Amino acid sequence: MSGETVEIPVEVEVTPEKYGTLRSVNVVSEDNIPLELDTQEWRLEAISVESHVRDQIDVRGVDETTTVGVVRVDPETLNWEYIEK
Repeated sequence: MSGETVEIPVEVEVTPEKYGTLRSVNVVSEDNIPLELDTQEWRLEAISVESHVRDQIDVRGVDETTTVGVVRVDPETLNWEYIEK
């Protein structure tokens, strides 16, 4: 990666449901895109790391909403990597 990277937290949100517990992986939405990634050159809409998180972490074992890592994004190229916390 080149230059300064931007770190975006990755969170597993745990929500009780009527027939069990829903665990969703949240990274970035259009409402909270860092300014460094929303420029004239780039219009970042989403980064999907759900499969990476589920491959590395037993998401079913997460009992409370928690931050599980960060996504580091190069604002010049939008190359990214997931770093487990």
